[in-house]
Amino acid sequence: MKKLIILIAIALFCKSMIAQAHPAAASNAVEPPQAVMTALAARFPNVQVRKWAEKQDTYFACFRWKGKKTYAYYSADGSWKATEVSMKWSWNLPEKVRQAWRHSDFAAWYPMDITRIETPDGILYALHVNNSPLLDSDHSQIDHCEYVIFFNENGELVRKDAK
Repeated sequence: MKKLIILIAIALFCKSMIAQAHPAAASNAVEPPQAVMTALAARFPNVQVRKWAEKQDTYFACFRWKGKKTYAYYSADGSWKATEVSMKWSWNLPEKVRQAWRHSDFAAWYPMDITRIETPDGILYALHVNNSPLLDSDHSQIDHCEYVIFFNENGELVRKDAK
Protein backbone atom coordinates (compact mmCIF):
# COMPACT_ATOMS: atom_id res chain seq x y z
CA MET A 1 0.00 0.00 0.00
CA LYS A 2 2.87 2.42 0.83
CA LYS A 3 4.48 1.74 -2.55
CA LEU A 4 1.21 2.55 -4.34
CA ILE A 5 0.84 5.85 -2.49
CA ILE A 6 4.46 6.78 -3.24
CA LEU A 7 4.03 5.92 -6.94
CA ILE A 8 0.86 8.04 -7.16
CA ALA A 9 2.61 10.96 -5.44
CA ILE A 10 5.58 10.72 -7.84
CA ALA A 11 3.27 10.56 -10.86
CA LEU A 12 1.34 13.66 -9.73
CA PHE A 13 4.57 15.52 -8.99
CA CYS A 14 6.01 14.70 -12.43
CA LYS A 15 2.79 15.72 -14.16
CA SER A 16 2.79 19.11 -12.42
CA MET A 17 6.47 19.68 -13.21
CA ILE A 18 5.92 18.92 -16.90
CA ALA A 19 2.93 21.28 -17.01
CA GLN A 20 4.97 24.07 -15.41
CA ALA A 21 7.89 23.56 -17.77
CA HIS A 22 5.76 23.94 -20.89
CA PRO A 23 5.54 27.61 -22.00
CA ALA A 24 1.91 27.28 -23.04
CA ALA A 25 1.04 26.16 -19.52
CA ALA A 26 1.99 29.55 -18.09
CA SER A 27 -1.20 31.57 -17.83
CA ASN A 28 0.56 34.93 -18.15
CA ALA A 29 3.04 34.00 -20.87
CA VAL A 30 3.13 36.72 -23.52
CA GLU A 31 4.72 36.77 -26.95
CA PRO A 32 5.64 40.42 -27.63
CA PRO A 33 5.50 41.95 -31.12
CA GLN A 34 8.64 41.64 -33.23
CA ALA A 35 9.26 45.40 -32.95
CA VAL A 36 9.53 45.04 -29.16
CA MET A 37 11.90 42.09 -29.38
CA THR A 38 14.09 43.94 -31.90
CA ALA A 39 14.21 47.06 -29.72
CA LEU A 40 15.15 45.01 -26.66
CA ALA A 41 17.91 43.21 -28.55
CA ALA A 42 19.32 46.55 -29.76
CA ARG A 43 19.40 48.08 -26.26
CA PHE A 44 20.39 44.90 -24.36
CA PRO A 45 22.30 42.59 -26.71
CA ASN A 46 22.51 38.89 -25.87
CA VAL A 47 20.19 38.91 -22.84
CA GLN A 48 18.13 35.87 -21.97
CA VAL A 49 14.63 37.08 -21.12
CA ARG A 50 13.23 35.12 -18.19
CA LYS A 51 9.69 36.39 -18.57
CA TRP A 52 7.64 38.59 -20.87
CA ALA A 53 4.45 40.21 -19.65
CA GLU A 54 1.99 42.79 -20.93
CA LYS A 55 -0.16 45.31 -19.13
CA GLN A 56 -2.15 48.16 -20.66
CA ASP A 57 -0.35 48.03 -24.03
CA THR A 58 3.08 48.03 -22.37
CA TYR A 59 5.31 45.00 -22.77
CA PHE A 60 7.99 44.31 -20.23
CA ALA A 61 10.81 41.84 -20.03
CA CYS A 62 12.49 40.52 -16.91
CA PHE A 63 16.15 39.52 -17.25
CA ARG A 64 19.58 39.86 -15.67
CA TRP A 65 21.81 42.62 -17.03
CA LYS A 66 25.34 43.04 -15.72
CA GLY A 67 24.46 40.75 -12.82
CA LYS A 68 21.39 42.71 -11.73
CA LYS A 69 17.68 42.00 -11.98
CA THR A 70 16.36 44.27 -14.72
CA TYR A 71 12.97 45.14 -16.21
CA ALA A 72 12.68 46.86 -19.59
CA TYR A 73 9.38 48.44 -20.69
CA TYR A 74 8.33 48.98 -24.31
CA SER A 75 5.23 50.13 -26.15
CA ALA A 76 3.76 47.83 -28.80
CA ASP A 77 5.55 49.71 -31.59
CA GLY A 78 8.94 49.01 -29.96
CA SER A 79 9.42 52.42 -28.36
CA TRP A 80 11.44 52.17 -25.17
CA LYS A 81 9.57 53.52 -22.15
CA ALA A 82 11.79 52.71 -19.16
CA THR A 83 14.32 50.42 -17.59
CA GLU A 84 14.32 49.45 -13.91
CA VAL A 85 17.40 47.99 -12.25
CA SER A 86 17.38 46.69 -8.69
CA MET A 87 20.06 47.99 -6.38
CA LYS A 88 21.13 45.97 -3.35
CA TRP A 89 22.71 48.60 -1.15
CA SER A 90 22.06 52.24 -0.36
CA TRP A 91 25.78 52.98 -0.66
CA ASN A 92 25.43 52.24 -4.39
CA LEU A 93 23.24 55.32 -4.74
CA PRO A 94 24.87 58.44 -6.20
CA GLU A 95 26.28 60.69 -3.47
CA LYS A 96 23.73 63.48 -4.08
CA VAL A 97 20.82 61.03 -3.74
CA ARG A 98 22.30 59.39 -0.64
CA GLN A 99 22.82 62.80 1.03
CA ALA A 100 19.32 63.96 0.10
CA TRP A 101 17.82 60.83 1.63
CA ARG A 102 19.92 61.28 4.80
CA HIS A 103 18.57 64.82 5.17
CA SER A 104 14.96 63.96 4.34
CA ASP A 105 12.06 63.11 6.64
CA PHE A 106 12.73 59.46 5.76
CA ALA A 107 16.37 59.32 6.92
CA ALA A 108 15.68 56.90 9.80
CA TRP A 109 13.32 54.71 7.79
CA TYR A 110 14.31 51.20 6.69
CA PRO A 111 14.99 50.79 2.94
CA MET A 112 13.19 47.64 1.80
CA ASP A 113 13.96 47.99 -1.89
CA ILE A 114 16.00 50.38 -4.05
CA THR A 115 15.50 50.75 -7.80
CA ARG A 116 17.20 52.85 -10.46
CA ILE A 117 14.62 53.92 -13.07
CA GLU A 118 15.82 55.23 -16.41
CA THR A 119 13.28 56.87 -18.73
CA PRO A 120 13.57 59.09 -21.80
CA ASP A 121 13.04 62.03 -19.41
CA GLY A 122 15.91 61.13 -17.07
CA ILE A 123 16.91 58.91 -14.18
CA LEU A 124 15.08 58.46 -10.89
CA TYR A 125 15.97 56.48 -7.80
CA ALA A 126 13.03 54.86 -6.01
CA LEU A 127 13.41 53.83 -2.38
CA HIS A 128 10.68 51.69 -0.87
CA VAL A 129 10.96 52.50 2.84
CA ASN A 130 9.07 51.70 6.03
CA ASN A 131 9.10 53.20 9.50
CA SER A 132 9.57 49.97 11.44
CA PRO A 133 12.85 51.10 13.10
CA LEU A 134 10.94 53.98 14.69
CA LEU A 135 8.22 51.83 16.28
CA ASP A 136 8.18 49.96 19.54
CA SER A 137 6.72 46.47 19.84
CA ASP A 138 3.37 47.77 21.10
CA HIS A 139 2.70 49.90 18.01
CA SER A 140 4.35 48.00 15.20
CA GLN A 141 1.12 46.94 13.47
CA ILE A 142 -0.96 50.04 14.17
CA ASP A 143 1.48 52.75 13.14
CA HIS A 144 3.38 50.89 10.41
CA CYS A 145 3.81 53.04 7.28
CA GLU A 146 5.44 52.46 3.92
CA TYR A 147 6.34 54.91 1.17
CA VAL A 148 8.08 54.82 -2.15
CA ILE A 149 10.16 57.98 -2.40
CA PHE A 150 11.66 59.15 -5.68
CA PHE A 151 14.82 61.24 -6.03
CA ASN A 152 16.23 62.61 -9.28
CA GLU A 153 19.95 62.53 -10.06
CA ASN A 154 20.44 65.92 -8.37
CA GLY A 155 19.11 64.56 -5.08
CA GLU A 156 15.77 66.36 -5.21
CA LEU A 157 12.79 64.53 -3.74
CA VAL A 158 10.38 64.61 -6.68
CA ARG A 159 7.60 62.35 -5.45
CA LYS A 160 6.46 60.22 -2.53
CA ASP A 161 3.76 57.59 -2.76
CA ALA A 162 2.15 55.98 0.28
CA LYS A 163 1.90 52.22 0.00
